[in-house]
Amino acid sequence: MKVRITLSLVVVLVLTLAIISASYNFALSKPATDKKYCYDQVGEHHFCFDTKEKCKHEQKHNDEAETPCYNRNRQ
Repeated sequence: MKVRITLSLVVVLVLTLAIISASYNFALSKPATDKKYCYDQVGEHHFCFDTKEKCKHEQKHNDEAETPCYNRNRQ
C-alpha cells in the first residue's frame, strides 16, 4: 500500500515538473510574429528582426541580400 502511494506521488511530482518546465519555456520563447522586418537572401532564405534599424544594419552587411528591408505585416 505504501509503495502505491509513493509511486503515485512520484508520478504526480514528475508531471508537475514537466508542466512547469514546458510553461516556462513557452513563456520565454519569442514567437516569430514579433519579428516584423525582413529581407530576402539568395537561395530563398529570409531573415527577420524586431526593428527596422536592426534589419537595415544586417542587410547592409550581408553580401547575399537580395531585397531591402520590408515590413512583413504589410505584405
